Amino acid sequence: MPQLRQNIITGDWVVVAPERAKRPQDFVIPKGVKVADKTKCPFCVGSPGYHNNEKIQRAGSANIYVIENRYPAFIADESKTSQRSFYPESGFYRARPSVGDHEVIVIKDHNLSLFTLSKSLMAELLEVMRQRYLWIQEYEKVSSIMPIYNQGAESGASIDHPHAQIFASGIVANTVGREMDGADRYYGINGACIYCDIIRHEMKQKVRVVYENDHFLAFNFFASRFPFETWIAPKRHESQFELSSQASLRDFADAAVEVLAKLNKILDTPPLNFYIHTLPTILEDSASYHWHLEVVPRVANYGGFELGSEVIINVMAPEIAAAYLAGRHIVDQKVLLGQLNKAS
Repeated sequence: MPQLRQNIITGDWVVVAPERAKRPQDFVIPKGVKVADKTKCPFCVGSPGYHNNEKIQRAGSANIYVIENRYPAFIADESKTSQRSFYPESGFYRARPSVGDHEVIVIKDHNLSLFTLSKSLMAELLEVMRQRYLWIQEYEKVSSIMPIYNQGAESGASIDHPHAQIFASGIVANTVGREMDGADRYYGINGACIYCDIIRHEMKQKVRVVYENDHFLAFNFFASRFPFETWIAPKRHESQFELSSQASLRDFADAAVEVLAKLNKILDTPPLNFYIHTLPTILEDSASYHWHLEVVPRVANYGGFELGSEVIINVMAPEIAAAYLAGRHIVDQKVLLGQLNKAS
């Protein structure tokens, strides 16, 4: 069974889930996602997983269904794990049961990919995510929920059938916790949401904006970790993704599909991850935190310095990446960074 273990030095949590990879061969980096025969694909309509999962009857939509992850990182059935924190090895370390939920949201059409979803189907996917979020958050053991999508083998996708996942855990994700701490500090000093201020700044500067509509702004983050890392955030202050209206989700879907189309055009079906950072379920609202989607193309790998220092070297300025994605005039990176330094 999976187990949460806490880094005794930093306080960060990791999930140890041996069921998800049992052989040395499982750690070999794949050269590409296996193209599953429709007659054998575990996610296709008509497969045993489709017929046998009880959640099909109460979740999903016309083009989407929901199943439990076969190898979950977080387990809803508490009878399969201990229910309290424990301190192994004579109390030196701290561990916890990996309680929560881990679902797979499957698009029924095997032939689609994240890059070929229509805006209506993307809106449908986001609405199913939202509905599952609302259902899962009633589980008292859950502290935070993160919807994600892995596209391509290099991103962690192991099955060539379009699907997203929802991870629900009894801890607040390390990254979200750090974001909340930073947002709270900024709010305490400035009396404003840092994300709202970023959005206003980016709309004024325009150099990193990739796309916008009435309710959402897509931009390359100023301190991007990867080339073409793109954030999509609601323009008005919202701390909780799950409270989004259907009209808002349609605009969110519009922005997401437009960004993915731009990335696809420039990078030619790149492997990527997207994930939604939203307020933990243990909090009702926040004046300082702002939900958002992060889209991270996997076009660069971390080396020893990045892994050892957690100081990331990004070889493409986000201003250049945004110019490529938005179709603006491209200038030399060195010239652009010099102009930005003078402007500051």
